[in-house]
Amino acid sequence: MHNWLQQNPKNVCVIHCMDGRAASAVLVSAMFCFCHLFSNPGPAIQLLNLKRPGIVLWPSHRRYIGYMCDLIADKPVIPHCKPLTIKSVTLSPVPCFNKQRNGCRPFCDILSGETRILTTSQEYERMKEYRVQEGKVLIPLGATVHGDVVVSVYHMRSTIGGRLQAKMTNTQIFQIQFHTGFIALGTTTLKFTKPELDACDSPDKYPQLFHVILDIEIQSADRQTELTPPWENFTTKDINPSILFSSHQEHQDTLALAGKSCTGLHA
Repeated sequence: MHNWLQQNPKNVCVIHCMDGRAASAVLVSAMFCFCHLFSNPGPAIQLLNLKRPGIVLWPSHRRYIGYMCDLIADKPVIPHCKPLTIKSVTLSPVPCFNKQRNGCRPFCDILSGETRILTTSQEYERMKEYRVQEGKVLIPLGATVHGDVVVSVYHMRSTIGGRLQAKMTNTQIFQIQFHTGFIALGTTTLKFTKPELDACDSPDKYPQLFHVILDIEIQSADRQTELTPPWENFTTKDINPSILFSSHQEHQDTLALAGKSCTGLHA
């Protein structure tokens, strides 16, 4: 996008997605940060919401916009290439997703990129039901991942129609998305509070102080790949936010609209 805009002042980028509220919003907000208009996700999302009201971003979307901010910072965070093993996921306290509202019957799916590499789902009768009295849910995993990762935990609901229908009626408890390269070396646990989790659509089912912990181990050796990461051999020092605007006046008007008091705003 930046290369295209740089080629000719008359060039324009038209950005769209399925609903115009998530994927395109992440891309545009990240572009604001990439061009040094902002140095953190908050003001970028705020400006976009002023220009295009109604965008819906999950915490993980904000996390990925934050990755862009890390990449273009004065002291950039360059992602490492080491895989990590997710040993287990812990939910605490136990969320209430069963009919009795006193527990859940959880299973976990892990996606690496767009490929599901692990699921703990089994036949309904073999799935353990956790009760509130137990204090927490612990699901052993042992999945080694690299790059973009999605961790989703579901509550398995019983149906009369068999496994296929049961699968269709599972209820998502939460979802987490992150990139392994931005996890600091030496990290052994990742903790996510409820405001940092995606797809928590039923507030009454989560106890106070609900949180999720991933027990992880970062491998010592880099993952070999034939593809060169896009952040290698690329400098952002000469990128100027003026490339986002058709005129100096539009640039100034946008700064006024966003509010000069926004943290991280660059004039």
